[in-house]
Amino acid sequence: MARLPRESRLETREARIKLAARSEPYWRQIVPGTFVGYRKGKKAVAWVARQRQADGYIEQRIGTPDDHAPADGQVVLSYAQAVALATTLQVEERAPRPKHYRDGLTLDRVLTAYFDEHLAGKGSETIARQSWALHGAESIGRKLVTALDAPALRKWHKALATKAPVVRGKVQPFDPADPEQLRGRKSTANRNLTIVKAALNYAWANDRLPSDLPTWWVKVAPFELGDDPPPRMLERDEITRLLNAAPADLRELLTGALMTGGRRGELVALQVRDYSADHGTVRLHQSKTGKTLLQPLTPEGEAFFQRATAGKGPLEPIFTRADGRAWGRDDVTKPMAAAVEAAKLDDVSFKTTRATYGKLLLVATKDIEMVARALGHSDSRITRKHYAQYLPNEVAKAVAKMPRLGVFAGDNVSPLKGRKRRAG
Repeated sequence: MARLPRESRLETREARIKLAARSEPYWRQIVPGTFVGYRKGKKAVAWVARQRQADGYIEQRIGTPDDHAPADGQVVLSYAQAVALATTLQVEERAPRPKHYRDGLTLDRVLTAYFDEHLAGKGSETIARQSWALHGAESIGRKLVTALDAPALRKWHKALATKAPVVRGKVQPFDPADPEQLRGRKSTANRNLTIVKAALNYAWANDRLPSDLPTWWVKVAPFELGDDPPPRMLERDEITRLLNAAPADLRELLTGALMTGGRRGELVALQVRDYSADHGTVRLHQSKTGKTLLQPLTPEGEAFFQRATAGKGPLEPIFTRADGRAWGRDDVTKPMAAAVEAAKLDDVSFKTTRATYGKLLLVATKDIEMVARALGHSDSRITRKHYAQYLPNEVAKAVAKMPRLGVFAGDNVSPLKGRKRRAG
């Protein structure tokens, strides 16, 4: 469109506000046979387009005027945007234009499509859905993707780090001045940001976004958290205390985890046919990564699985509850917490068994790549990050080989035993 058709009654919001409400729109012809109109009722206003069809006209609502909100080109349109839209599209072929922000391509719709199409059936689906519902769906999720930008996403991400945690619908105490608590909230904010960016990348890769939309979300960076603390790992005596404190059915599940490094969901899904007595392996289906691991067992592990599968059919679950029912998603939480408390252990969850398996394997082999493969990690970076403390300290060995400098001959000063040095 070379030139915007002038219409003093419609071009500005100030002029439109002065117009009287009526049933017939205020029309302006753009090109022969095509009109843009401003419909002003007693309660609502709208941009409409009218085009000639055969012996008559067909008209359709195309947007909301920017009388009370800034134009965004999607829901709220300026006069120039309404003219451009009415000129370039055919009324009978046009999809209905959104009346409200919920009617357009909102960020929540992008996330929902990502969950339904990409994460469906994966181990991270439930947690991702719950996290988004709690932290984003009713806030930034209401906004159109085309109305968002990097500063808006950064503002939401930053706000999450100052939001008190919620556990089972109850707001928990939160002190922003506490470095550990603040780090935890930043970590939560980062996880939600990762979900949003993954969903937008999925939508972009599958042509679900407007072709002219810039990839503004790639500019938003997560918080710097420094090095993650190493995961909790059990010592030999702690393993014994935990197993002794657990009820029989949970003890079986925990033992299976310690023998394989499997996650809770992977273990409760195991069927008898997943154990191969001939090869001494267990087949673990990793829902988180989509991989299938053939996990070798120690002789102790083989004996355990031989007993756990004895007398069962190939399709029967290896691990069940005491009453014979299958383990549900939340059935482990309460008995696990009770066993941890009875064993007088701190900061231990079912996930601790997986980290313990990795530590024991690394101590035995000193091979970080081997541990990464056994745990199903994509590469050894995350493995090295969590388990490097158990590797031989090559730097310390190298330093010990350095030659003596001969600048310190020693003296007869020795520390006092049994007495503390007084601060001064």
